[in-house]
Amino acid sequence: MACGGDTAAPATPSATTTASAATTPTAPPVTGEIIVSAASSLTEAFTDTVKAFEAKYAGTKVTLNFASSAALATQVNEGSPADVFASADKAQMDNVKAERKAASGAVFALNRLVIAKPKGSTAVATYADLAKPNLKLVLAADGVPVGNYAIQSLAAAEKSVAFGAGFQTKVMANVKSREANVRAVLTKVQLGEADAAIVYSTDIATAPEVEPVAIPDAYNVTAEYFIAPLTGGKNAKTAAAFVAFVRGAEGQAFLTKRGFTSPPR
Repeated sequence: MACGGDTAAPATPSATTTASAATTPTAPPVTGEIIVSAASSLTEAFTDTVKAFEAKYAGTKVTLNFASSAALATQVNEGSPADVFASADKAQMDNVKAERKAASGAVFALNRLVIAKPKGSTAVATYADLAKPNLKLVLAADGVPVGNYAIQSLAAAEKSVAFGAGFQTKVMANVKSREANVRAVLTKVQLGEADAAIVYSTDIATAPEVEPVAIPDAYNVTAEYFIAPLTGGKNAKTAAAFVAFVRGAEGQAFLTKRGFTSPPR
């Protein structure tokens, strides 16, 4: 009879445990290329964001496609390649969702309107001056978010009657052109081809030739920016990671640096 107690045999993994470990799916890596279609007002903020994203996720490459949100929504709905859509308003995100190109959209940044004028110009000193006869004013086209926001602002001023009857009509009579996106609107002021334009507050910092005139809070509009991965994208994992990055602390820091405001959590 052997001395001492019995020695327990080493445990052997059960067949069930072994099979479970073997079949546990591995999450696909965040790598490869994606195309991000983004509102033109996001140019600087997203250029910064992409550099940081690519540095964090080695092996990724993000191509940015900037235009008006309306133009981008049309591109997406017509099948142009894109993995992520970042819109300057809810309407264009809803446009894409209606065509089943995106399942959802989340607010990731806020912006405000401002009047842009050539630096040193005395043509416009207040919001009321937009109605001055013979002023050369430029707005974005109908359907372009910043153009729609500008009309909302003027309608609010008209409704308040603070600037007299027919204020909106007088202002619109001064509109010399309706441009395809906010950067095209800003360019008109930069080149001295317009006395004033309504743009986003974040655009002013990109143009040293231009200075702002405030729009009173009572007639200003908060622009909500929406972002979503697209259902027709070729790289869902990396698209989702980019959206998460933009909405997270790192992405929000780049947006704040460029003058955007973070949405309430």
